[in-house]
Amino acid sequence: MEWRLQRYSQVDSTNRVVKEALGAGEPEGLAVTARTQCGGYGRQGRAWASPAGGMYLSLLLRPSQNPGIELSTLSLAVAVAVRRACASLVTLDQGKRLAVKWPNDVVVLQEETATELSAEAATELSAEATTKLSAGSEKPFSKICGISLEAVAGGLCIGIGVNVEPAPGATEVSGKNRAAYLADLGYGATCEQEARIEEVRQAVLSAFGEVYEQWNAQGFATLQDEFNEHHCLAGRWISVVDRNGHGLGSGCVESVDGTGRLLLRDDEGRELPMVSGEAHIL
Repeated sequence: MEWRLQRYSQVDSTNRVVKEALGAGEPEGLAVTARTQCGGYGRQGRAWASPAGGMYLSLLLRPSQNPGIELSTLSLAVAVAVRRACASLVTLDQGKRLAVKWPNDVVVLQEETATELSAEAATELSAEATTKLSAGSEKPFSKICGISLEAVAGGLCIGIGVNVEPAPGATEVSGKNRAAYLADLGYGATCEQEARIEEVRQAVLSAFGEVYEQWNAQGFATLQDEFNEHHCLAGRWISVVDRNGHGLGSGCVESVDGTGRLLLRDDEGRELPMVSGEAHIL
């Protein structure tokens, strides 16, 4: 993928620029970035604070319509790419704290919960062990990256916001999440802010270019194992709600399947596949 990078010092929303370009017939490969945004938003249109210190990026894509490839799974693939990119910028030990959260967030695990369960191990947990995983902090992780996906004019706008370092006085990513920053993992102490953000941007573009090619050719199933290896919800009891807060199901997370569904097992042993929604730890 050869990205055509369009830069702004400030813009209302890089997503808006990409969506207008989609409407105008712009070909795939446009990448729009800004130092700050005054009208940024994330998944489901939620406001996204965009002060200096974050990496804000929107991508214009026109994926091939291969049979069997679900467009909605691209957001999971983006999460895999961003986690991979961020992990490449920090030490191996700190990289282990970077995880994905279904369907499309990248988070930083608290140090005491940084040892992740594989999908296979999660299915073999005893009732006592799964209870322990659900106990304690409501948020055993904090959010470092949000991702949005919008279908517009026959193409897709992918929005990516990565918290590189906090702006003065910054405490929250949004109303529902505690913020995490790459700086928390020791990144960027030896260079200027602009250079740090540029390095993160290039790492994300490079990693996503590889992941997108793989997803476009073969779908999410080839990325499923990597997603599950780093999935922060594996083995935890959760509830899934829709955008209005209505419950869709609850159970212990087993894995994410090749079509992007979150597979739960309820307390009666029944498998509950979740196609969409927002997951909350019980």
